[in-house]
Amino acid sequence: MAYERNEKMAAQLPDIVLLNGKARDLYSNPLESFWEKTGRKRPDFKTQQNCKRGYVASWSIERGNLVLTDITGIYYRIGLFGRRESQITVGRLFPKSKSHAILANWFSGKLRIPDGNMTMYEHVGYNSRFEKEIIITIEKGVAIKTVKLDYTKQTLVVNPITM
Repeated sequence: MAYERNEKMAAQLPDIVLLNGKARDLYSNPLESFWEKTGRKRPDFKTQQNCKRGYVASWSIERGNLVLTDITGIYYRIGLFGRRESQITVGRLFPKSKSHAILANWFSGKLRIPDGNMTMYEHVGYNSRFEKEIIITIEKGVAIKTVKLDYTKQTLVVNPITM
């Protein structure tokens, strides 16, 4: 997914979500709950100063479902000759899947998508604030509600997701 990121948007590189045909920053990390919910061992990712989790995942909302479409990052693999760096891929993370689009049925929570200009920068995680935000509520991988917040007009619009 071609996407030009504004490096001053967050203290940490956010994940990316394709929403209504547009790639946007995602101030939530749904993949983190995958390891918690499934009990699978989290890969030993190589961290960076601007990405402590060590990867950037790409997501989309397809037919009302949250889908993992890509992941980039480096992890350490233990081999015959010791520890070496390898590129993470969706195929390596989900080797039994025949598809590169993985339904995020392990995730229930909120997706926070900043919109508009930044109004306050905070150098901790995703604590910066924006003129607007889109919050999508997900239950077991299914989008159930969208809330659009406009802090400049002090409005809130709630839309249930219909399939």
